Amino acid sequence: MSERLQLSLLLSHVVNRQAVVLDAAFRIHNIPLSVEQYRLLFLVSHQPAAHQEFYARKLGRDRSSLTRMIQQLEKSGMLLRLQSDLDRRSLHVEPTLEGKEWVQKAKIVAEEAMRQLWDGIAAEERELLNGLLVRLRGNS
Repeated sequence: MSERLQLSLLLSHVVNRQAVVLDAAFRIHNIPLSVEQYRLLFLVSHQPAAHQEFYARKLGRDRSSLTRMIQQLEKSGMLLRLQSDLDRRSLHVEPTLEGKEWVQKAKIVAEEAMRQLWDGIAAEERELLNGLLVRLRGNS
């Protein structure tokens, strides 16, 4: 197996492991969100009123799966889809007060879970890894 393929598989494993750890932490703390829903709600809370296409690009999701996720969060009272004032055909997404509250609760749980996941990795090592991953992302 090539070194690059091995690194890619390892990165994929780490991302999947992170999702498993977060899902478990959310269940333990009765957070009614999946990791994907949390990522979307977090993004919408920090960049509200953007179009759905923006969120799809940021999350690496296709529009139809993102639409389903938005509909689920809207049904649970965490998101609102609103017509754009500039273009009636266009919808944008905003968090509800309840959605903002759940994001804050989930963020605290996620930070603790990530602290445990990263336990034993020194600050200098995290900095080095961060720099390498930023460069790797820039290659795509």
